[in-house]
Amino acid sequence: MSQKAILIQTDHSRPEPAFFRVEEGLLSIPWSWLAFHYAWNAQAFSERIYRWGAVGALWLLRPCLALANRTLATRLLHLPLRGMSRDRLDLLGEEYFDYLLRPRLRPEGVERIQQLLETGRQVVLVSHELEHVIRPLAQYLKVERLLTNRLEFRDRLATGRLMDPVISSPGILRWFSRKQALAAVHRSKTDGLMESEDLALLLPAGHEPQLIEKIILPAHRQVSEKRQAVVSFGKRRSHTQTLSVRKTLAGKNILLIGSTGFIGKVWLCLLLHDLPEIGRVFLLIRRQGSRSALQRFEKVVAESPAFKPLHDRYGDGLADFIGERLEVVEGDVSEAQLGLDDKTAASLFANLDLIINSAGLTDFNPDLRLALSTNADSPLHLVDFLRKCDHAGLVHVSTCFVNGRTDGRVPEELHPNYTPGEHPDFNARLEWQYLHESVDGITRQSESSRLTEQFHLEALGGHKHDEAGPADTRNLQNRVRKIRTRWIREQLIELGINRAHTWGWPNIYTYTKSLGESLLSLEGGNLPIAIVRPSIVESSLSQPFRGWNEGVNTTAPLSYLLGTYFRQLPSNKRKRLDVIPVDLVCRGLTLVAAAVISRCHEKVYQLATSATNPSDMRRAIELTCLAHRKHYRSLEGLEHWLRARCDTIAVSKTRYRNVSLPRFRKLLQGLQRILATVAFEGGSLARKQRALEKVHKVIELYEPFILDNEYFFAADHITVLSKMLPPDEIEAFGYDSEVIDWYDYWINLHVPALRRWTYPLIEGRRPETGLLPRNFKLPIHSGSVIPAPPVEMQPMPASARSSAVAAATEPDDQLRQLAQGGD
Repeated sequence: MSQKAILIQTDHSRPEPAFFRVEEGLLSIPWSWLAFHYAWNAQAFSERIYRWGAVGALWLLRPCLALANRTLATRLLHLPLRGMSRDRLDLLGEEYFDYLLRPRLRPEGVERIQQLLETGRQVVLVSHELEHVIRPLAQYLKVERLLTNRLEFRDRLATGRLMDPVISSPGILRWFSRKQALAAVHRSKTDGLMESEDLALLLPAGHEPQLIEKIILPAHRQVSEKRQAVVSFGKRRSHTQTLSVRKTLAGKNILLIGSTGFIGKVWLCLLLHDLPEIGRVFLLIRRQGSRSALQRFEKVVAESPAFKPLHDRYGDGLADFIGERLEVVEGDVSEAQLGLDDKTAASLFANLDLIINSAGLTDFNPDLRLALSTNADSPLHLVDFLRKCDHAGLVHVSTCFVNGRTDGRVPEELHPNYTPGEHPDFNARLEWQYLHESVDGITRQSESSRLTEQFHLEALGGHKHDEAGPADTRNLQNRVRKIRTRWIREQLIELGINRAHTWGWPNIYTYTKSLGESLLSLEGGNLPIAIVRPSIVESSLSQPFRGWNEGVNTTAPLSYLLGTYFRQLPSNKRKRLDVIPVDLVCRGLTLVAAAVISRCHEKVYQLATSATNPSDMRRAIELTCLAHRKHYRSLEGLEHWLRARCDTIAVSKTRYRNVSLPRFRKLLQGLQRILATVAFEGGSLARKQRALEKVHKVIELYEPFILDNEYFFAADHITVLSKMLPPDEIEAFGYDSEVIDWYDYWINLHVPALRRWTYPLIEGRRPETGLLPRNFKLPIHSGSVIPAPPVEMQPMPASARSSAVAAATEPDDQLRQLAQGGD
């Protein structure tokens, strides 16, 4: 057998692959430039210094080492990359190609490769550089295979060792003599196309050439899926039947609560897009000031980008399509009987098959009144409503973080009277009653004569006025009322935080969510109820379109902060940051809905990735910074150049206090006190101080999720449901979190989505949706539960409009506006 036959063992039915040498046919890459590029763009400043110094030392030694052993010289050149992540090397390689190599590609080499591809030849790019820079080159040329050097990685960090076989540039004399011979005999072969003898020159001495086919890499990034078996341990029912979502939900009537929120809005879009055979969907929406529930929904459909795919699909017929399937019901989940009149409630009692409650409040430490009414009172009203229904079930959306301050694996279990510290004296009913009594007590206390006089003096600015006109009296009363409202809110927030910390929760949000779960378990134990616990819900993978996000959600403030000059974030590198795309949550919600209707459901479903596809804080921080780097690198200007090179690193709480933001706050406070003694007005310093205070509060708020405790959420129940789907429904309704490529998700999807939809809100701007104004009106059908309004709305006079706006923006009303649908 010839050497060429041994070297390339391929399928004889396909054309022989064409090996193309990058350094000869396409471009000339100085062997030290890439190593310096990787080293100088490490994550920490200290890393950049010692890695760059190591590369510089090896640059001086490599010519001597190459004469003796070129394989050893190639290995040593990559040793300073030890400890760098695969994610960083991938992005830096892509960046190096886009900005430095692509403009230098030789047109004749590109044309030669295109000719080979047009003839059906399978082209393999060969280079002694790392795969991280040759892969974007191959993708640009539409080449599917490459033969390059590969670093060894452990836990996604480079060990500094090149994997065998090492491809190195041949020795100077050996390569020169070989090229002279080839030039004399085959002058047409010096364009980068390689012969078998050329390949042999790249391999170490004694290497078996027949293994080359096994080490050829695909041009696309390889993502290792973490498939985990679901073990029952005898505690779970065996689900052997098939669960068809289409058959189960066909013709079913559903009451959706929270349809104007993030999760509810996306789930409704998916429902209309993937399940047009659904029966009727009733949307419980609360009136907001002078705007009716129907007007609120019409505004959402007309203006929200989430409904753009439906507008594109149905055009002017969307209103009729939605009107045949949806009906808006005005009510409030935080009120008894969901705020519905008896006739409407009776109709729903008889016809409903399922209730989906995705309404919730996600502010970490809101007014306790709002947190109670939304997260704790609403489940009780839902249980009462569900008991009166003929055959309906309930899917209640909670959160994974009801576990509180715990460590280890968080199982999919529901424990009445649960506390993170397992306090035996905790009683959910008594705690709920205590909180309501405390709210009433604080409200009565605010109306006492002592506090009223204190509020009055504060409203006057500490000065009493003996004479005041009627207008001044009204203004004074308004100021007193606002001060009283603010005092009540501050007292209730403090009460809620203290109670949460006492029982083991980090904030009011997780405390009241867990309280709501306990009350749901205690009051509705014999009813068909399933609790769905998503983790941190973020940008969509594909539905309603790729990269949809809305509002200032959980990771947005931290992500925005990492795009500034903020350098040190107190966090636990090993802690798993559990993020899940919103459309994956909605797929899980659809599966659970079908299971509840079929009465084959579990009590709890956790929709999370920390157990099935984990990503720790170290990687999340680095990926966020790399996404910012990619964005700023595409812009011009010194400001963007600096921001692209300022990466945030994870540090301990002690280091953060000593050399980061808390230390700067103390320095600024001391400087302000010094300047105050010399009557110097430091307006700029005061603004910086306020900015640091805001950043400090954000970090304090997020510390429980990025620093404290190490836990991960089991997500076996939803995996079992997904495996019950028939084969023809897996693509539309299957739930699979293991296939998410976090590199692509953070860098190319999530952070760009935040930059488009969320960062403008943080900066006080409206996001640019790029949508044309639409006029959407939902038709009223004769079979509706709610009859058409008898009187058409007339335009309000200017004076009445201003009064209505003032009434709608009262502090208490502002709080309530956040509750309905605030996912």
